[in-house]
Amino acid sequence: MANGGIGSDEFVNFKCCLCEKKNITKEADIYCVECQDYYCSSCTDFHKLFPLMSTHQVIDKSSFNTVSLQKSLPCFPVEKCEVHKSKLLDMYCADHDDVACATCIAIKHRTCQHIHSIPDEVDDLCKEIDADKINIEVIRIKTKIEEAERVKKFLIKELNAQKAKAADSIRQYRKEMEVLLDTLEKATLETLEEKYKNGREKLENEIKNLHRHIDKLKLSSQKLTKSVGNKAQEFVAVKTSRKPIIEATEAEAESVTNSSDVKVEFIADSSIKDALQDFKTFGSISVSKTENIRDKMYVVKSKKQVNIKHQNDKKTCNVSGSCFTDDGLLFLADNNNKTLKLFDLSSESTKDKLNLEASPYRICQISKNIFAVSLDNYNIQFVTTGNKLITTRQLKLDHACYGLAYKDNKLFISDSGTALYIHDMNGILSKKITTDKQGNAIFKNNRDISVSSDGKMIYVPDYDKGLIVLDLEGNYKTTITDPDFVSLQGVCIDKRGNIFVCGWGKSKIVQINEKTSGKLGVFGNVCYGLSCIFHLKHNRLAVTYGSSDTIEVYDLL
Repeated sequence: MANGGIGSDEFVNFKCCLCEKKNITKEADIYCVECQDYYCSSCTDFHKLFPLMSTHQVIDKSSFNTVSLQKSLPCFPVEKCEVHKSKLLDMYCADHDDVACATCIAIKHRTCQHIHSIPDEVDDLCKEIDADKINIEVIRIKTKIEEAERVKKFLIKELNAQKAKAADSIRQYRKEMEVLLDTLEKATLETLEEKYKNGREKLENEIKNLHRHIDKLKLSSQKLTKSVGNKAQEFVAVKTSRKPIIEATEAEAESVTNSSDVKVEFIADSSIKDALQDFKTFGSISVSKTENIRDKMYVVKSKKQVNIKHQNDKKTCNVSGSCFTDDGLLFLADNNNKTLKLFDLSSESTKDKLNLEASPYRICQISKNIFAVSLDNYNIQFVTTGNKLITTRQLKLDHACYGLAYKDNKLFISDSGTALYIHDMNGILSKKITTDKQGNAIFKNNRDISVSSDGKMIYVPDYDKGLIVLDLEGNYKTTITDPDFVSLQGVCIDKRGNIFVCGWGKSKIVQINEKTSGKLGVFGNVCYGLSCIFHLKHNRLAVTYGSSDTIEVYDLL
């Protein structure tokens, strides 16, 4: 190479050969012609200690890049074979474009036709190479590799943060389990108290009844004692004592017979403990790759209408909320029929249906098998999915509950009006958002809620204003508007940097780029759309409608 010196710690063109063996990168100060190696100043002193080397011709560092060096140096490679450590890489196989030592040539390239001796043919061989260009390419690739390394290190940092977040979610899940157990314990203790109270009241009533008989028997005994010497009165006392004796005898027999009716004991439901013992962990731990950002419009591959009416539905469906489960089932909130439906799009059938005490509005996923549902009675109902839909605990709030989203152990709830509420998972209100920092009203008729792809923002479609963007603390950021926004109702994200919105009036589904807030395009024909939800794995978008027994499903490319 023509140029030397230190470009960086890793790129020293002339390295001390002894230091390099100790994994130390140190610039050489001399070159030994006989040894055909470079030495730093410290190693040069060792080199001179050996009598056989004391007369070796050395070339000073100042001459490394001069023409005189080119003439002084023997035309032999100085690099050794990695396999045969004592051999120089002084052979070249043109068939494989590979440099090797003589031993490697004899073993691996003996059938090759174009073998060259580098020292003997170096002038001809060097005509075909440009060391400076190769060095530039090495540095270019090195820069790319360093960038890739920085990205990987950043991903490790992100992974550490995600691990900590997952650990917090596990602990939070444990707390939620404890809340459920506390609820079960409370209900069981209340049942125990009720049974105990009923049993005690029964015993106390029987004791009172027995005590009345005791009083009557005492009175009869007193009358018999006082009648001694008065045969007439004695006769009367004997006859009047018979009735209390008979009644007391019957009461005693009845008391003995019914004594077993007031026992209270707890018989544990072993199926609860057995079910828990069947689980090895709270859930699955998945390591997923970061989704690639998509900055272009989706193309509709196919579209179909799917009938979601159940045979037991008494009214026309009005699916105001929807959510995909991890395995691709569609979770539907049918407001008119006060039901939740777990729908299989592949078979176009309802896997399970759950009747509720109030009409459901929106659904959001809390964990793999736990979902939250907003109800029209100011409650948030938690539901578990599996083989069946099962209601668990409820949060009773003091405001209307419509749009619903979950992030970082917080519930974001809109009221279908002018306020958005942030609650913790126990229902405690942490913040009510109605105005921005300037005191201007943020909402007029808010609807659905969705969390951004990066998890840092929430999107709230407003029927009258457009798509409102806030951070997770509820701070107002901006309002996205577009002529294609018509009475917005539903919003969802694809986790690749895109937002989908649909509206109540005659409109289309609008795709928006999260980074630029710009519209990428529109597709479909929406009329009275209430919700939309995207499934990442299948590139599938489902849209639900008001007063309709059908939904529309788009498969996208």
